[in-house]
Amino acid sequence: MSTPNGGLINETNAQYYAGSQQFYISTGGSNKTFTSTFDTNLIVGDEAYSDPGSNGYNLNNFKVFTSPNANTWTELTPINSVETGVVENATGIPSVKIDLVAFNSDIQVGMTVSGVGIISGTKVLSIVDPTNTITGNAYIPSVNGNVGVRLSSFTFQLTTFVPTIQVGDVITYIGAGTPGWTVYDPPSSVTLAIPTAGVTEFSLSPFQPTFSAATTPLLRFEPTLTGTNTLTLTAYNNTIVAGMRVSGTYIPDGTVVVSNVDTLVDAAQRSVITLNKVMTRRPDNNAVYSFDQQELTVDQNATVVNGSVLTFTSVTPWSMINNVITVGVILAAGTYFKIQMNDATLNEMHGSYEYTRLSDVIDNFMIGYIGAGKLITSAKRTDIIFHAKRGLQEFSYDTLKSVRSQELQVPSTLSLIIPQDYVNYVKLSWADELGVLHTIYPTNNLNQSPYEVLAQDDTGAPIQDSNAINTEVPSEINAAWEATNPRRISGAFINDLNNSNAVFDHSVYDGALGQRYGLEPQTSQKNGWFKIDESKGTFNFSSNLRSKIVLVEYISDGNAYDINARIPKLAEEALYAYIIYAILSVSRGIQEYIVRRFQKEKSAKLRNAKIRLSNLKLDQIIQVMRGKSKWIK
Repeated sequence: MSTPNGGLINETNAQYYAGSQQFYISTGGSNKTFTSTFDTNLIVGDEAYSDPGSNGYNLNNFKVFTSPNANTWTELTPINSVETGVVENATGIPSVKIDLVAFNSDIQVGMTVSGVGIISGTKVLSIVDPTNTITGNAYIPSVNGNVGVRLSSFTFQLTTFVPTIQVGDVITYIGAGTPGWTVYDPPSSVTLAIPTAGVTEFSLSPFQPTFSAATTPLLRFEPTLTGTNTLTLTAYNNTIVAGMRVSGTYIPDGTVVVSNVDTLVDAAQRSVITLNKVMTRRPDNNAVYSFDQQELTVDQNATVVNGSVLTFTSVTPWSMINNVITVGVILAAGTYFKIQMNDATLNEMHGSYEYTRLSDVIDNFMIGYIGAGKLITSAKRTDIIFHAKRGLQEFSYDTLKSVRSQELQVPSTLSLIIPQDYVNYVKLSWADELGVLHTIYPTNNLNQSPYEVLAQDDTGAPIQDSNAINTEVPSEINAAWEATNPRRISGAFINDLNNSNAVFDHSVYDGALGQRYGLEPQTSQKNGWFKIDESKGTFNFSSNLRSKIVLVEYISDGNAYDINARIPKLAEEALYAYIIYAILSVSRGIQEYIVRRFQKEKSAKLRNAKIRLSNLKLDQIIQVMRGKSKWIK
């Protein structure tokens, strides 16, 4: 299938088939936003909906996951967003300041802290004390040399021998004037270095087509720009210790000091710092870098203990507004983020292209059918919504595929509550052990539930309570029906071998199969009966259906829930015609022949919609008609 490119389909294959939308995180950090492009809106519950332990979480129609490699995924929840830190420099005195041994960049402001000496509900206010930040300047060793001769387009010769020039060194022009040196990004670098007769020859790339050696220009040669996990400072600083956070240019998020060694570099004592991560490129000479110990500030006094482990939890690791998910916790660069629809939501998404939403029908109608120069020059959106819902309601009864169904088990009470969006039933069936459905017939004139069962006095008059309201008693009709053995109505006593009436004995019954005259067709079945108790809003079943699995098929009107009800595209034009007719029929000044014209158009398009939605297939008709010449014996 093609990738969405401006057509009506906006979802990728992964979104439609797997219900997932995946993102690559190129730069790390917190408060990253991810926009859902699903056709289905993202839905969340109330309050702490990112926490599986909350009720709001159960109302979400999706989950979010993170992964280091796009293969192994972990759901992003508070319990999976836990960070830890080890306490140091504790004084035993209550304080809002807490020092940690190693800097944990994933600890954020707003996280809840727990551990020894921490009051429940304590939150982080800040993660560093800026007044204690240590700074240092990067030192990049370099050598200079004057160009004496240009040997070719790519090769030059220095006036002296410079033995430390190496392949990969970055070349920068630092002399006076502008002898045609071009600045590239990335800059020109050494591709070949050869000592020759007391001088150094070197080749470079990209080449410098206009660079002249006539004035013996001065060049600087610095180490390659390739990233490194070593940072050298201009001077040694013994206050920089392992575990400190490092920040500055080309430093990845979460970088901390592994070691700081006092080293002699170019005749000076300098800090050679090893980092836990590789810099994106080597630092610029004299660039400033900052070093921070993790000194937390919390909102309540804590009496922490050295060496104890504190736990930091994000109560709401992510949030969602208008299909945009904001992740509050830190996501590392090079990792992945995924929105995954729940199974129930994914099932609703499948096959959704055959439908359009009622809200879209209303928007399209306002654009296409209302305005200057059109038959309907103006109409309120509320009027259109009303007529659209009325049209949907009428279509749902006999045109649209609005039959819904529920699989339920008949309880010991023999009654099931009518579905919430029920308008009328289509069919009720019970399923046998093979899954085959058997139609359950309505009681019709056999039995019906009374709407009211009034208590009466000796004269037959209804009895009222202290509030002058008629009192009710249990129905004897219902009680008798529930206690009735359905076989006493159908005559299906084939298993009652000891029945005193010989006509029900199997020796008589089996031998007389097909020969029992006078049977009532509506009672000659063994599938049981159901009736509707309007006063209680329940389906009531005969006793032989107790504990059976039943399928309740019923009609809804399409308006039970929200304005985003789905309309089959095959009936979309019929709904437009219905709305036009409905508006014109109640509008002032519209001539009657115009109203009649649109009434006929509405009926014609409704008829077309019925034919389209009937879903008649030629091969199925042929299969049925193959039995037309079958002999009936």
